[in-house]
Amino acid sequence: MPDFAYQLQLSNKRRTVQLLIRNGAVIVRAPKSICRQWLQSWLQQKQDWVYKTLAVQPEAAPICWLTRPTVLLGGKALAYQWSLAKKSGLTRTEQAVTLYLAERISEKRYPFYLQKLWREYLTTEAEQVFGQLVTDYAAKMQLQPKAIIIGDWRSRWGYCKQSGELGFNCRLMQAPLWVARYVVVHELAHLRHMNHSAAFWQLVQAFEPDYQAAKAWLNKHQHELLA
Repeated sequence: MPDFAYQLQLSNKRRTVQLLIRNGAVIVRAPKSICRQWLQSWLQQKQDWVYKTLAVQPEAAPICWLTRPTVLLGGKALAYQWSLAKKSGLTRTEQAVTLYLAERISEKRYPFYLQKLWREYLTTEAEQVFGQLVTDYAAKMQLQPKAIIIGDWRSRWGYCKQSGELGFNCRLMQAPLWVARYVVVHELAHLRHMNHSAAFWQLVQAFEPDYQAAKAWLNKHQHELLA
């Protein structure tokens, strides 16, 4: 699996593979009968081109943080609202999220700071969740990562460096926990196999048997998570 999110469109009529980027989204069009292992390998070879192209792509139309009705958290859509207060902050219940903006903030900056508050919350959550998941699964898989980095990216869910550093996208906190768990197992597996070989996927499956479902969930919901 390449380390970038993409939407796969399969067709019985198509005879060739097409890779394109529209509005910040990576789209792959391929024949329905294509060998998935070959496709994953081919996409991995295209990673540099994808990252370079995404870097110069205009941002997709942003979500309006003044009027959006919901936010996604843990795979669930929670009611969303915001209001002015003496200081900025966030409260959350099982059904809703409320963001508070400091009254001193100028009105034209409301959308920026609302989004900033949400990203900071996701980052804080991600530090705790991924820290625990990596600790648990590194022990189970008998692997030793050197560092964990939490980032906010529009082109990848995570990464693994030769140095042993692992990185995870804070936006994964919007996905179900079992999906985030798959990404952890995926990146940890790269500490042993710095590729997407059959041995790599066997290791992933040994510790996350439903990894295909997690990959499918990410492909289906990537636009919501990366918006």
